[in-house]
Amino acid sequence: MIGFILDILFSDLYDDAYDEMANIFLLIVLVACEKQRPIALENLPADLPQVDILFHDIDFKGHIFLRKIISPGAMIMINHLGSVVWFQESDTALNRVFRPYAKSYVALDSDRDLVEITYEGDTLTHLKFGVGGFDRKLHHEVVKDTDNHYVALTREILPINLLAHGGQEADTIRYDGIIKLSANGKKLWSWKLSDHLNPLDGQHVLEHRFDWGHANALEIDRDGNYLISFRDFNEIWKIDSESGVVIWKYGAHSIEDPEHRFYGQHAINLSSSGDFLMFDNGNIKNRKMSRALAFREQNQKFMNTLIIELPDSLFSWKQGSVYQVGEDRFLLNSSMRKKITITNGLGELLWMAATDHEFYRAYYLDESTY
Repeated sequence: MIGFILDILFSDLYDDAYDEMANIFLLIVLVACEKQRPIALENLPADLPQVDILFHDIDFKGHIFLRKIISPGAMIMINHLGSVVWFQESDTALNRVFRPYAKSYVALDSDRDLVEITYEGDTLTHLKFGVGGFDRKLHHEVVKDTDNHYVALTREILPINLLAHGGQEADTIRYDGIIKLSANGKKLWSWKLSDHLNPLDGQHVLEHRFDWGHANALEIDRDGNYLISFRDFNEIWKIDSESGVVIWKYGAHSIEDPEHRFYGQHAINLSSSGDFLMFDNGNIKNRKMSRALAFREQNQKFMNTLIIELPDSLFSWKQGSVYQVGEDRFLLNSSMRKKITITNGLGELLWMAATDHEFYRAYYLDESTY
């Protein structure tokens, strides 16, 4: 803490010395990890996002993995000093879809193809959209299961007569589904929202017909079943990965206590204890506050197990993410505020960076995973 205050007070005097120390530290990191990072970082593009450390009460050995969402695209990792320690070029057409794993990451490219690429830049998988069973456009999320199959959110189109609702006789509703693909592109399983919910049962059908429900995240539970986040429903659903049956829904007005409700949530994932963790965006109308929220389910009963309330300066009314990055450590990305933070479970600030870029998600990679 004292070091942080001194840095602020004397930043004009010690900018050169601080930069020199950061360069020495970066050189040490590169020498230690040169086998994993073959790209010459001295030739980094000048238009990479800028990262400024605002608060630094902890160090961490891993790196924060980010994807630039404006052209020219880039994948980067930064260390606790905000320095870029790894870089790969990427396109920006489907910039929100990426997920890191040990030794590689999965993403979508500008042709809507699914790719898995190592951190050295080698392509392990390239599934072409429209070939074989890969017959649905993917969006927002691709994850891998324990059998190295790819499970992803799909964009579905339902032909429907909407004359009675003010639309056209030959109209359409666009909504979401799930697909599972093998490593060679064979479709193994699929699911779609319209088989489990009637779009005509809700209000404002025309208003939502181009993006009904808006699924924005997908996760595989420890039992192998799927968790899907529907932003516009303010709900998390659990789907049986074999039968497609909806096991449970959690959120919206099924939560009696308004203080426990979540709004516009993103990035559903699992905490280290197996609880369900997500970024609760909040909204201007119901609760102008973003939170990290974790809950657990047992016999169709739900209990919130963690709530980290973020200050107004970190309110992100859309996008965003939270992941547990160690015992009592949580990495939060407040996209709309261009801030990335690490807190403990009490919400006490441990580390904060400001950027000049709205990152959709921020992942943490332990150095042993790549």
